[in-house]
Amino acid sequence: MMKSCAALVLALTVAPSGALKVDAPPSAPHGLVAAGRQAHSAETEEAACAVARTQHRPKKTDTLEEYKGEAQGCLTWCSQFKSNCFEGCKNDCIGYLGTPPCAAFVMDTNGCKAACDALTAGHACLVDVKHDNTETCHSKLSAVSVPSSGCEYAN
Repeated sequence: MMKSCAALVLALTVAPSGALKVDAPPSAPHGLVAAGRQAHSAETEEAACAVARTQHRPKKTDTLEEYKGEAQGCLTWCSQFKSNCFEGCKNDCIGYLGTPPCAAFVMDTNGCKAACDALTAGHACLVDVKHDNTETCHSKLSAVSVPSSGCEYAN
């Protein structure tokens, strides 16, 4: 076995340059090649979107202050993607985040109920926002004033 491998290597190294010929790949109709590339490109892009969406998950929040930060994080993270990835990213992110738990603050007199109502409007903005208009939601969320207590959720 060793002698035959050595003979093959020796034969390849001393073969004249014209002795080794590589055939060109078979040709295909022009449209068929382009269609295959477009389909592959769309599949690759969708896979990239799916991976990108899984890389940011909002943390579980225990206060309205944390909720505000995570909502802004969803918007900021997803805004970096093209419009075709933005929608899926945004929906996944706010799906994990959920709506603010305003029922916990129904009897509140310290400003937490008002803050929660404002965050609910911010969440509604997130649901409807499009890739080219995220500054509207950034403004709504940034304007929410959460009391210094942070407004911890009731257990």
